[in-house]
Amino acid sequence: MTKPLWRFTDDLGSFSSETADRINTLYFPLCNNHPIMSSLSPDLHGDIKTDFNSFLMEPVSRSSLQNLRSSRNFWIYLSPDKIWSATGVAKNNKDIQKYDTFALEAGLLWHKVTRRNKKAGLKSEICSFIPVSGEPVELMLVTLTNISSKPVRFFPTAAMPIFARPGHNLHDHRQVTSLLQRIKKDKYGVIVKPTLSFDESGHKKNSTSYFVLGIDQRGSGPQYIWPTQEEFIGEDSDLESPNAVFKNSLPPKNHSIQGKEAMAGLKFKSILLKPEGSASYILLSGIAKDERAINPIFRKFNAPYKINRALDENKSWWHKKGTQIKIRTGERNFDNWVQWVNIQPVLRRIFGCSFLPDFDYGKGGRGWRDLWQDCLSLTLNNPEEVRKLL
Repeated sequence: MTKPLWRFTDDLGSFSSETADRINTLYFPLCNNHPIMSSLSPDLHGDIKTDFNSFLMEPVSRSSLQNLRSSRNFWIYLSPDKIWSATGVAKNNKDIQKYDTFALEAGLLWHKVTRRNKKAGLKSEICSFIPVSGEPVELMLVTLTNISSKPVRFFPTAAMPIFARPGHNLHDHRQVTSLLQRIKKDKYGVIVKPTLSFDESGHKKNSTSYFVLGIDQRGSGPQYIWPTQEEFIGEDSDLESPNAVFKNSLPPKNHSIQGKEAMAGLKFKSILLKPEGSASYILLSGIAKDERAINPIFRKFNAPYKINRALDENKSWWHKKGTQIKIRTGERNFDNWVQWVNIQPVLRRIFGCSFLPDFDYGKGGRGWRDLWQDCLSLTLNNPEEVRKLL
């Protein structure tokens, strides 16, 4: 008997799956009630954006969801012949990845992937969500645990390519807009602020900043930072086997980084975990209209207890949305499913027709018909907000 693709695990709409990673076109939405939206697959491909003119990660559609440049990765370097991707995205080390066991847990609206690898001697838990307090940032808490009977030492490296421009630049003026990138190495990661927003209709001075910052549970930032894809990958490799990880190399010194494709390659200090010992790392990936907003966002979420507190707020907020219309039928699966139906109008209002991989058309504009449909569907769920819209 084959395992079910998913099953509900409580009465809050939460579910789990051990087989979701076998479906290449599967993804999960993340958002808050403010303009930042993301999608992520079981192996953490996907994108992050606030609107059609501001994509932190390269835009994806369902058919391109496995695009190399749309991956959030977290590498574990144990030795030259033992390198593990905690997200499962790797090419040259399939001999170790085949020992992975996978589990997905998710709910309203949070996403957690667990991988255990007996050859690496480690378990990874990666929890992702967007805080409902309104900050334009996707939060990722990575927890690594030693599941072996011996101490395990490793170098952890977070890796995320940064697109940092409008969606149409994926095919329109890609090279020109890469020349406009202005990249800054921060103590905790990488901030990118293009000089101009560039298209055929004109050139506008850009004020938007894109950032990926990382910190460990001890409050330390990365030991080494690679701010460009060119440096991180190397001339002869790609994002599934970057030289910075597989050769355990260091970033080049005095190397020009401006006007290139940006990268957040964040290598933390090596760590020794005793059996059953754990270590946590936080990644903040966001888009700020004003660069001065980045530091307050970082300070608000720069410790595991702060992430866990924000996650509890997230679950509570979305549960309230999912139960504004309460249905009790005596059939647990149906009642849980209805909670997801209840939030669909909210997701529709936030994502519109343009900002999920399944709806890769349009530029985010919303006409009278779109707004009217939203108002009709939201009338029962959120009459106060609809009254203002009408």
